[in-house]
Amino acid sequence: MNFKKTSRLRTIISNKYAVIGLPLRLVVSIIIGVAVLSFVIPFILNPCLFPSKMIVTIEPMINIIPSGFDEYDFSISVKVTDREGHFIKNANVLIKGLGDATSNLTDSNGKAILQIKPKLEKGVNEGYLDIVIKAGCMEKFSEENMIKIIRGNK
Repeated sequence: MNFKKTSRLRTIISNKYAVIGLPLRLVVSIIIGVAVLSFVIPFILNPCLFPSKMIVTIEPMINIIPSGFDEYDFSISVKVTDREGHFIKNANVLIKGLGDATSNLTDSNGKAILQIKPKLEKGVNEGYLDIVIKAGCMEKFSEENMIKIIRGNK
């Protein structure tokens, strides 16, 4: 019995092809594993294969700085929904431009109220603010010059 065990061991050790093919099999397995993993990881990190578009409503779209002021505090309301009209909660809303920027998250009704204090330089009677909105499983909404700021008549 002891002789048979030793004989099997000698057969395994003396089989050159098993020992020579092992590194090649290992390399092929690693290459296939890395290829599969690189294909699967983007789906794990971004579970939304087909992001939806957002519908954005801004009030007011035109804001007037009273005459005699170069800057003024404005309250801008932004409402974010999907195409079916469902509110988008926790969307990050950013408004920037004219020397100021502000951001806020939408509430459970898809609404965010932002306070911003844009400044119009002397001699300039209008300017624009940009808006960027990001939410999970939704396409990024970005629009330059979406909100207009004008100086009131004297």
